[in-house]
Amino acid sequence: MTDLTQMSLIEAAEAVRSRTVTASELLEASLARIEQTDATVGAFASVQADAARADAARLDRGEATGPLHGVPVALKDLFFTQGVATEANCDALRGFTPDADATVVSRLRSAGAVIVGKTNTHELAYGVSCPASRNPWKPQRMTGGSSGGSAASLAARQVFGALGTDTGGSVRIPSNCCGTTGIKTTRGAVPRDGVHLISWTYDTVGPMARTAADCGVLLDVMAGFSRLDPYSAKTALAPAEAPGALVLGVPDEGFFDGFETDPEVRAVMEEAVDVLGSVVAEVRTVRVPHTAEHFDAGAAIVFAESAALLEELRSSRNELIGEEPRTIMESGAAIPGTALAAAQAQRMAFERAYLDVFDDQGVDLIVAPVNPNQVLDHGVVELGGVPLIPATTQFTFPVNAAGLPAIALPGGFAGDGMPIGFQLIGRPFADRTLAAVGEAFQRRTDHHAQAPRL
Repeated sequence: MTDLTQMSLIEAAEAVRSRTVTASELLEASLARIEQTDATVGAFASVQADAARADAARLDRGEATGPLHGVPVALKDLFFTQGVATEANCDALRGFTPDADATVVSRLRSAGAVIVGKTNTHELAYGVSCPASRNPWKPQRMTGGSSGGSAASLAARQVFGALGTDTGGSVRIPSNCCGTTGIKTTRGAVPRDGVHLISWTYDTVGPMARTAADCGVLLDVMAGFSRLDPYSAKTALAPAEAPGALVLGVPDEGFFDGFETDPEVRAVMEEAVDVLGSVVAEVRTVRVPHTAEHFDAGAAIVFAESAALLEELRSSRNELIGEEPRTIMESGAAIPGTALAAAQAQRMAFERAYLDVFDDQGVDLIVAPVNPNQVLDHGVVELGGVPLIPATTQFTFPVNAAGLPAIALPGGFAGDGMPIGFQLIGRPFADRTLAAVGEAFQRRTDHHAQAPRL
């Protein structure tokens, strides 16, 4: 591994700005690392090396004008890129080539990012395992999903930043599994036009990187209203609050009732709370809504919305859609309108209950595990006889229902050397505050700086 690929995104951008290294040299280090490691990791669905080299050379001829000038980044293969196939790991979308970039991709380019390629995803983002990718820490383990390729690429030091999407944990779960950092953004804070979606009300686009500070840079580039996304919010992200002025809420035991959380996962969260106690003003115990109050309603909404969003694909190329997403969409299409209306009412009540944790119990942040389990073996399709999605998203899916932001942070390692993380959940549009608290936590720990041996 070269020193160049070891740098953080912020360090890489500063190196190009100061002309310590050129954008072309940084890109070649990234491409060499992909060449060296991707046969093992399988992070990339496609690499656009020639286009990236042309972009890097162009940037080297000009002055640095944006915070990502010359920095190689990757895109989950859901993000539209002009003239480049965007296939979501689905045979039904083979050859789909957009004629324009997604808004967030345009914003990355305007900030000077060099797009290296498209990372693998669980088919149509419909899962939590990303079968095409392998965990850089142990290739026999899964990356988590659906943004598994993005997290694997970051952990393998192939790129400095990446984009993911999160419907029920798909930024946070792979970040947790791969020892990287990712932000599930506030509903509507980052535009989603030009992105393959499966849910209007649950899908979010978020930054992924190796550090919270790097995620913050990407977040500032990506966030903001877009008229092309009808769900895009005109509310701007709030300025970051000083971590030392915040109150952290730790869920009481009722939050964990009804399912088993691995003892090492609980231990990592408790150790993180100890560190966070030196970062924030106060730590207190809070009552947080239990996932059982949400899961069935949330699944009904996502399944029905996905059936509607992909109705044309289902009607024209259904036989090319994999069994897992096809079964989910078929069940969504069969949900009666009255049942869907009832599910939406339940979701809104659940959102209000989550907001009340902040408003009525006087906290600014909530800490929780990302997964109840440690990193599973690659190819596993269930946990304790329960399918992976309901078995592994108890702590992540409810955050999407409430529309809240959350940041996944590396918190330590299991006895077998695999990463274990945790998440911080914030008030709506407090995404920058989450990044600031994450940065303060990472100044006191070095879990995020550990790299797998590949």
